[in-house]
Amino acid sequence: MNTKLFPKVARWYDTLASTNETAILNINAGKGADAGAVYWTEEQSKGRGQGSNRWHATPAANLTISIVAYPNHLPVDRLFALTQLTGLAVADTVRHFLPERAAEVRLKWPNDVYVGKQKIAGILVQNGLRGSQISWSVFGIGLNVNEKNFPQELKTTATSLRLLAGTDFDRETVANQLFSAFSKAYELTSPARLPELDQAYHQSLYLKNIPAPYRNTETGEHFTAIIRGVAPTGQLRLEMSDGREQLFSLREIGFLR
Repeated sequence: MNTKLFPKVARWYDTLASTNETAILNINAGKGADAGAVYWTEEQSKGRGQGSNRWHATPAANLTISIVAYPNHLPVDRLFALTQLTGLAVADTVRHFLPERAAEVRLKWPNDVYVGKQKIAGILVQNGLRGSQISWSVFGIGLNVNEKNFPQELKTTATSLRLLAGTDFDRETVANQLFSAFSKAYELTSPARLPELDQAYHQSLYLKNIPAPYRNTETGEHFTAIIRGVAPTGQLRLEMSDGREQLFSLREIGFLR
């Protein structure tokens, strides 16, 4: 079992439809996709988050990357651990460059990184499965570094290192810090250390133990509940108004805050 991973830029592009898509194509073709290979593009025309969500990024201002790994030591029922480790690595990177805002950096289930009430990064982990094992994983990360020009609809809900710090950042320096944090977090996918990964993730979970409004996307119902955590399978654990706990999958619930 190998839980050591050392990300290093293997492919760099001026423009690309999607770093995740390109990495997956190369994995399937058996070329240029060693463990730790990083695909970096300055502009991504089809970048997306979970589901149909699109990712906005001004060319050459941010980090738009994908990291390749082969975590075949993880069973399929612990897939969410890969999103957890990625979120922790990005959150630790943001804290490193924004130490005065460190306490405000949170992981919004399932795959966003927030500073206060604003999104600074998004994650998209895609996997190839072989039976009950994970054959390969691609970790897509979009981190707002020097972004200054968000579309009108995102101006109040999105932010960047540059907007929060008031200064530009060297993106290679930010990337190297991210790679170091990712390598450290990846070690927590060892079966013996998964409880440590869960604990670290829950310590940074957005709105944990705070009453907040949500929407049941299947029924349209709005309700108030309290996040108590995330199940190992990746479902959100909510304590309902009557005290019972209910599990929600990604497409079953929406945040209203």
